[in-house]
Amino acid sequence: MRVIRLVAVTALVGMAAAIGYLAAPGPVSAAPGGLTAQDYADIQQLYWRYNQGADFGDAELYVSVFVDDAVVRSSDGQEHVGKNAIRQFVSRSQARRPAGDTGRRHWNSSWRITPMAEGAQGRSYWLMLDVSSGQPTNYRSGYYEDEYVKTSDGWLISNRTIVGDDRPGAPSVR
Repeated sequence: MRVIRLVAVTALVGMAAAIGYLAAPGPVSAAPGGLTAQDYADIQQLYWRYNQGADFGDAELYVSVFVDDAVVRSSDGQEHVGKNAIRQFVSRSQARRPAGDTGRRHWNSSWRITPMAEGAQGRSYWLMLDVSSGQPTNYRSGYYEDEYVKTSDGWLISNRTIVGDDRPGAPSVR
């Protein structure tokens, strides 16, 4: 009797394990719509490179998030096409501040990343703080409208529109 119970319990445990194995999802692949969890994480990683490139005067780190023929529309309405034009844009901006730590900190949040047929699109809020006086103060804020493409170098931004909350006609929150 004891042997029969042992065989029955072993068979039940084996069947449960087999059912669990067969019912378990496979390796993480594309989520509905085509992006994996790793894709979302890789896209979010673009923001630290962009922000720290801007905040610490590193134009090469800044432009490393863009494809060669990227388009950036700055909040002042200018359009910069290609890495060289983007590099010149950020270099001019950084030349007005001391080299290295600029005393500014970009902060991003509330990423919305949506799969598209040829990559993804996204929106993220940004807040720029001025920390040069030792007391952080709000300098500017807004959001980015981005389009991303997956390249042999990973995810990169192909199109960025920078929208500042201080743009003409922006709603007042005061």
